[in-house]
Amino acid sequence: MLRYVTFLLSGFTIMCIKILVGTIKGYMAAVNKHYRDNKFREPFDAKDDSDAAVLLRAQEKFEDAPAKRAPLTNQMIVKMCELAKQDPLGFHACVWDFVAIGRFGGFRQQEYAMDSKTEIKYYVKPDGTCVVRAFTVKNFIFYNTGDVILEKPLRNRVVVNKLGTQYDVQKNRMNGQIVCVVRLLDYPDYDPVDCGLNIVARASHLGFTDPDDPLCVYKKGDKVYYLTGEDITAYFRFIAKLVNPNISDAELKLIASHSLRVFAAVLLSEAGKDGPYIKLRLRWLSDCFEVYLRNTNRITEQHADALESVHAQMVALTLAATNMNTVVQV
Repeated sequence: MLRYVTFLLSGFTIMCIKILVGTIKGYMAAVNKHYRDNKFREPFDAKDDSDAAVLLRAQEKFEDAPAKRAPLTNQMIVKMCELAKQDPLGFHACVWDFVAIGRFGGFRQQEYAMDSKTEIKYYVKPDGTCVVRAFTVKNFIFYNTGDVILEKPLRNRVVVNKLGTQYDVQKNRMNGQIVCVVRLLDYPDYDPVDCGLNIVARASHLGFTDPDDPLCVYKKGDKVYYLTGEDITAYFRFIAKLVNPNISDAELKLIASHSLRVFAAVLLSEAGKDGPYIKLRLRWLSDCFEVYLRNTNRITEQHADALESVHAQMVALTLAATNMNTVVQV
């Protein structure tokens, strides 16, 4: 099996082209089926420690390295904010409002979208309890300046000072955690609290008012739909092409619904926040957040700024050496 895998990885295929690990695994599944149909033991297990399996896992990591999701960009944020104003109940506005908060919360797709436009997806807890995937009405908690919870925030939006997003089910198992964001009074277009109010107002207008009703709803024509990860990915790529018409297909493929979470991590990294801060705010327990960090333009500029004093010292040394040489020559 190792020889067969090596043969395929080297490009000796029907079309004489390099193929990815996913395709090779498909070939191996066909091999296993052939053996199984003929009452023989399957020769390949992708999870064992055979040389063939280890080689494929190593190659898969190599393929994944350049395919990490790219973060959203500031230009994309501005364009989404602009398009959201055209229809407050529509798809663009719904996506934008979650993006505006997700820049702070680092939302995963499971937290702000469903898999289907028309069906609610549930988690089933060990005790059999069903929990709606993605935020529901009860998961958005609004506070005034005194940190008092407001039961009817839409009745007096101006007194709302803070939004708490509650996570019923999380990968890190810190279920029920609440993470808050505050008003951006100087930047109302990008205020996450106001966008949170917009989300609740839209859901309420469309008839989603019960505590367990999903919030990721929008109206298209006469029908109401749920946001889906697939539609969000398509929209992010559409926006990316609008702001950067020359973006390559390879770069475009790196943008997806998960780009929002990557963007949130990158923003905190650019702001100089350390690992514990990023983990606390974006709900990580391990250091795996580090794979989200990128060498962005801002990080590159900060690198130059960090060495400013070093370069100034070098210039001073150069001048001193020049003056010394002049004295020696005289």
